[in-house]
Amino acid sequence: LKKEKIILSVGRFFGYLKDKKHKMLIYSYEKLVKQKKVSGWSLHLAGSAGEGDKLYLAELKKLSKGIKIFLHPNISFEELKNLYGKSSIYWHAAGYSETEPTRMEHFGISTVEAMAAGAVPVVINLGGQKEIVENGKSGFLWNTPDELIDLTIKIIRGKKRRDNLSKEAVKRSKMYSKEKFCQKISELVSTKK
Repeated sequence: LKKEKIILSVGRFFGYLKDKKHKMLIYSYEKLVKQKKVSGWSLHLAGSAGEGDKLYLAELKKLSKGIKIFLHPNISFEELKNLYGKSSIYWHAAGYSETEPTRMEHFGISTVEAMAAGAVPVVINLGGQKEIVENGKSGFLWNTPDELIDLTIKIIRGKKRRDNLSKEAVKRSKMYSKEKFCQKISELVSTKK
């Protein structure tokens, strides 16, 4: 789809653990807005939410008031594909401020899905994210919220760079296709000792 000035993050709105770090993403986006770095851009947070997550969603909605942040709990797969397709940048923060590996994203299929749709990933340099994204080639890895903001500004200001990163992200995402998976399994199984 035609890319729009959209930053997307996909991750369940799990109010108990708050492991997708939605608040940190909202604060980072708010900082971008206050610095007047994101004219015309918006942040979209999508993911599943259960009955027990209503208070958390209300809290996130309150934090987002007055800035262009949109929450998309329990959107359909078609709506999610549309959002991926229109998004120019993809943020991921699961694992931020955590020290236990079990609290980090082990793989991050949403990052691969965003890359396949051409969204440039700006993801935390932890867990499986650093295995998926080639820093500076198919997206960027960050360690602090300030790095997340600085890298996002670089992408926003450099359309040519953004287009190149987008193309590389799409290429890189193909490493995780079903066909590639089946091919690798076949190679592994048929290897003679």
